[in-house]
Amino acid sequence: MVVIHRAVQAEDKAARRAAILAAAQALIGHNPESFASVAEVAEAAGLAKGTVYLYFRTKEEIVLAVHAQHSAGLFARLDATLAAHPDDLSPGHVATAFCAFVTENPVFLHVGAVCHSSFQRNIEPEVMLQFRAAIAERLGHFGPLLEERFPTLGNGDGVALLQATYAFALGMWQLCDPAQKKARGIGARPELEILNRDFRRDLYKGILSLWHGFLTPELADQKENGA
Repeated sequence: MVVIHRAVQAEDKAARRAAILAAAQALIGHNPESFASVAEVAEAAGLAKGTVYLYFRTKEEIVLAVHAQHSAGLFARLDATLAAHPDDLSPGHVATAFCAFVTENPVFLHVGAVCHSSFQRNIEPEVMLQFRAAIAERLGHFGPLLEERFPTLGNGDGVALLQATYAFALGMWQLCDPAQKKARGIGARPELEILNRDFRRDLYKGILSLWHGFLTPELADQKENGA
């Protein structure tokens, strides 16, 4: 009989938490239609069910933690993009980086969609508050940086642009949802062919248009005037 001892050291706790999130992400990727139970996540991570509950109260909190991890990774990608283009940052650079991140992390937007739905009912308010506070902190950091790089952006426009980019990507994912269409065989129905979109292409073009719109002075003036 294998006895799994409770993690005591901070690095051990971090390792177990990472193992739980990795297992959850793998299960979601394998079956996007159904989010795994705590017991299934525990089994996949090689941990006792009770051990998982030491880190997360519900499966919804596990899913939120997966999304938080991805969100941190997306901001890290943005940081790397800014660093790689100190003098020539363009909307194309950002759109390329965003699309690459989504491609490399296919459950990111799928998980994000449910985290903004009824899933929140099974997440402790304090846990949700911590998640939102972390996002707000990163927005508060990167928003002004974008305003420095793009002089046509006004005060607060950098944050608004980042939020709009995420909202657009999330909406496009819910509209296209390639994983769901594949699971349900929707994409193979001839009468629904018009609904089959190249998600990555549309995402890139949409982000590009969104950023150009924010950065175009004439359009910015219309926004200020309520047009």
